[in-house]
Amino acid sequence: MLDWKKKIVSAALAVGLGLSGFAAQAFTLKVSSPTNNDSILKWMETFKEGVESGSQGKINVELYPANQLGQIPATVEGVVFGTIEVTAPASGFFVKLDPRFEVFDVPGLFKSFENAQQVLSDPQILERISKYGNDKGVTTIAAFPHGPLALLTLDGVRQVSDLKGKKIRVAGPSPLYVAPYKKMEAAPVSMALGEVLPAMQTRTVDGLLAGVPVYTTGKFYDVAKPMTILPQSYLIVTAVASNAFLDKIGPDLAKVVREAAVKALPVTNEWNRTAVNKAFDIWKQNGGEVIELPAPEQTAYLDAVNAVMPEVTKANPALRPELEAFKAAQWRVGK
Repeated sequence: MLDWKKKIVSAALAVGLGLSGFAAQAFTLKVSSPTNNDSILKWMETFKEGVESGSQGKINVELYPANQLGQIPATVEGVVFGTIEVTAPASGFFVKLDPRFEVFDVPGLFKSFENAQQVLSDPQILERISKYGNDKGVTTIAAFPHGPLALLTLDGVRQVSDLKGKKIRVAGPSPLYVAPYKKMEAAPVSMALGEVLPAMQTRTVDGLLAGVPVYTTGKFYDVAKPMTILPQSYLIVTAVASNAFLDKIGPDLAKVVREAAVKALPVTNEWNRTAVNKAFDIWKQNGGEVIELPAPEQTAYLDAVNAVMPEVTKANPALRPELEAFKAAQWRVGK
């Protein structure tokens, strides 16, 4: 073979090998969550299977539950700057990034726990919330209810007046948590979940607001026993991905990630319906008390929320169209 032909063949082989190596390039996708052994972990595990299978091994998913990559504010920042690919905390921690996230915090947004699962799986809602945070470098890829919201306090809350003077950790700095509690004369505090147990032990805070499963998986019954269920209120988890990562892996693999996030929802929701009931049983088995507010006190609680809604929507006009969109979704899933 002539020298020039050998050179062409060698160059072609080199290019071919280079392209093959590029096609086989593996990406790492780290997923962070603040909790463990709960619906978030179930979603993460199902998401991991879907991404790794759908990408044919091009994306390797690593799971880091229980704040292994840092407390929630640090992981949110990590996703914004692209050092963490996905994080899945309570939605309230994203309100500062995009005020539309506040819609998930509105009591009465969902008729029941199962209704919350249905609405948050609605294709039009999924498409809508995927735009939350886009201009800050993130994409919401899934949302699901973690559990009914409950107040766990050292002394117990059996009526709204019991909140007076109590320092309560709320699920993110959302005005919809902060303003009603101030109206009920409590002192709301935004604090990372991992810091709450020692803070309660030292009475730096008197209690916290969280989803019921958080209390059992975190063994909060070792510190406090009275858990008060809040009316028409649910902790919503939002799984948020880094746009820098989605851009880096290209549109085809980004589509795999987004589809795997949504396909993980029915598996997670089915598992969680049983898990929430089990959480109540575990709580009681460990000496915990479940307090159901009497009807007049439920009304008083919701009245405190409704009283601040004009103030909240005035401060956050982006909330109004989101509330309308969720109302329309209620009609669709109820058909």
